[in-house]
Amino acid sequence: HRVAVTTLLAAPLSGLLAWGIATGATGPLRRLGRRTAGLDPRTSAARPPDEPTGVTEVDELAATLRTVLARYDEQAARTAEALDTARSFSAAASHELRTPLMSMGTNLDILADHPDLPESDRAEVLADLRSEHARLLNLLVMLRELGRGDLVEAEAFRTVDVAETADAAVAEARRRAPDARITLEAAPGPTVHGWEPGIRLLLDNLLANALAHGRDATGQATVTVGVRQADGQVVITVDDRGPGVPEQTRARIFERFARGPGSSGSGLGLTLVAQQTALHRGSVTVTDGPQGVGARFEVRLPSTGGAPPARRDWLIGTAGANRSQSFPKEPS
Repeated sequence: HRVAVTTLLAAPLSGLLAWGIATGATGPLRRLGRRTAGLDPRTSAARPPDEPTGVTEVDELAATLRTVLARYDEQAARTAEALDTARSFSAAASHELRTPLMSMGTNLDILADHPDLPESDRAEVLADLRSEHARLLNLLVMLRELGRGDLVEAEAFRTVDVAETADAAVAEARRRAPDARITLEAAPGPTVHGWEPGIRLLLDNLLANALAHGRDATGQATVTVGVRQADGQVVITVDDRGPGVPEQTRARIFERFARGPGSSGSGLGLTLVAQQTALHRGSVTVTDGPQGVGARFEVRLPSTGGAPPARRDWLIGTAGANRSQSFPKEPS
């Protein structure tokens, strides 16, 4: 009789005790469930709180959820950034392409309406068409490179031999401008932790700028490229013997679509230089050249590694401010 009574009393008590223990053990999990049930990463920035519950398994689950959501946020931000860049590429391209396309249309109309146009005039119109066509291609290439630089990630950074990259850039410039005198003064060894295509793009555009605007009074282009190590930085200099850059225009020449009078360029070459310099956490300045003749562009890049900067609006910023800009004569 005693055994039966004890059993009848113990069973409910054991059940209640087990229920209480189970409820207490699963309480943190239920609270986590309630906090995460309403989370929608597409519409809300709210995330599971980082508050220890004392239950190892629940804390680990919450940490896993936070990690997954953080990765989602990162991917969503990259996607939004890519969409912004694509929209801005379209806006900038449509604005900048309008003028050369209209000019090409006018020249085509002239050819169509005047089939008996004198040969000399026809040759002039065709030359204009070829020039505008080349300008269009150059502009599209520059816009593409600007957008590419806006989206580069830290994972793309490697150790870059700057002297070797400069040697390749100078060799290509000599091939494109065989009449120019291009000298490279680079000691072997200077390296940076960076994006090799970006360093090459920087050098290519500095050389193109010097060859286009740095010719002397006789039309001769003399360019000197220097690469050296100094105070934990790699210093790149490009000197020309042209008219130089007036002090009042030195900051503006790095702006998007800034062009000198009569320039047929895209107005993005030096913007790409500024973009890549910023991407590598460096600085770029323009001063008078050696002995006060011509211009010197100097880029300083830190030798040590570092993540790309937060600024990614070199192309995006053109969406609402893509007016062509010009500055006084004597550009370099």
